[in-house]
Amino acid sequence: MSLTGSYKGMFLVPASVLILALSGCGGDKNAQNAEKAPETAQEEQLPQGHPGVSSMQDDISKVQHANIKTQKAVSIPDEVKEKWKEAQLEILDAGSGASQTVTVKVGSDVKLKEGVRLRVEVVVPDYTIAESRIETRSNELNNPAVLVDLVENDKSIARGWVFRDYPEFNSYNDRRFPLRFLSAGPATAKK
Repeated sequence: MSLTGSYKGMFLVPASVLILALSGCGGDKNAQNAEKAPETAQEEQLPQGHPGVSSMQDDISKVQHANIKTQKAVSIPDEVKEKWKEAQLEILDAGSGASQTVTVKVGSDVKLKEGVRLRVEVVVPDYTIAESRIETRSNELNNPAVLVDLVENDKSIARGWVFRDYPEFNSYNDRRFPLRFLSAGPATAKK
């Protein structure tokens, strides 16, 4: 046996013991970390002042939800369309600071300024996404949403959904003409 071979054996055994000892240390600490929720363990590793993982996941979900909503077909039964024929919206002109409340019939538009119009495409009283389309769960205003299209010089510049109760899920986003969906109803008779 060579001298090199005997030295290898001398170092292998102590090195193995050292590795086992180091990996075994803190066993209680590892068990505690394993019991923690994954979000909590991740949040403890984030820099101070960084938003929590659950907050970031909510934001990601909202963005994904907003992007999906404008790409799906809308399937609303005729009896629902008959009941919900107009939407009441509060529109702010960010340039002038003026705010106006308007009632717009489904399929119609309202002039916001020269060359700029806001069109109401559909009112969904109880918004839900089912497979490949947007539907309504009921004919009541449980989760109302309106699909609008902001058009400037005959070109769509901002199209998307506006929710009455959950504006954080709005996919309509225009800084010049932000809006709120106030209510929906049957068409009012013109005097």
